[in-house]
Amino acid sequence: MNKISRERNNPLGLGELIAVALGGMVGGGIFSILGISTEQIGNTTPIAILIGGVLAFFAAYSYVKLALLYKDEGATYSFFKKTFPQSRMASSIIGWLITFGYISTLALYAFTFSSYLCSQIETLNNPIGQKLVAGAIISVFAIVNLVSVKGMGKVEDAMVYTKIIILLFISGLLAGKGDLQKLQPLISADTTWMQVLIVSAITFVAYEGFQLVINAYDEMDKPQVNIPRAIYISIAIA
Repeated sequence: MNKISRERNNPLGLGELIAVALGGMVGGGIFSILGISTEQIGNTTPIAILIGGVLAFFAAYSYVKLALLYKDEGATYSFFKKTFPQSRMASSIIGWLITFGYISTLALYAFTFSSYLCSQIETLNNPIGQKLVAGAIISVFAIVNLVSVKGMGKVEDAMVYTKIIILLFISGLLAGKGDLQKLQPLISADTTWMQVLIVSAITFVAYEGFQLVINAYDEMDKPQVNIPRAIYISIAIA
C-alpha cells in the first residue's frame, strides 16, 4: 500500500512521459538504426524516415484511442485480450511476442550504448567487455526503476533532454559547413522504392518508443489528457 500511495502522490507528468517516449526513439533512431539505414539507401534515408514516421503516427492514433478506452497499462496485450476475450491462446502468444520484442529492443539499446562507451576504453573494447557493460547498464536502470518510478522519470528527463540539446548543438555547429557543390541527389538512380520501403519498416523501430507511454498508465498524472499529448509530441519531435 505504501508503494501504491507513493506512486500516486508522485505521478509522472507530461515532461516525464515525453522523455520516456523520446528515450526509445532517439536511442533507437539516431544511435542504432540511422547508420544501418544510411548504409542501405544513402541519401534517400530522410524519405524512409518520413514514411516510417507517418506509419508510426497512424499506429499511435490507434494506441491512443485504445488506451483511453481500456485504461490499462498492458498496452498491446491488454488491448487484444479485452477486445477478443475468447481468444486466450492468441492473447498468450501476443503477450510472449511482445515480451520477447521488448527484451530484444532493450538489449539493442544497451549494447549500442555499450559499444560507443567501450570504444573509448581500451580494456573494455572487446566482446566480453561490451556485454558486461551492457548488462550493468540494464541492471542499474532496473534497480532505479524498482526503487522509484518518479525517480526514474527524473533520471530519464535529465538524460533525454540533455541528449537532445547536445544533438541540436552539434547540428547547429555543422549547419552551413557543407559544400553545396558536392550535394548529392535525394534519390539516387540505384535506389529502388522497394529498398526505401524496407528501410522504412526498419526505421519504424525508432518510433516505437511511443508505446512505452501507455505502459506507465498507472503511474501517470491525468492519463486521459497526457497520453495523447505525450505520444503525438514525441513523434513530432523525433
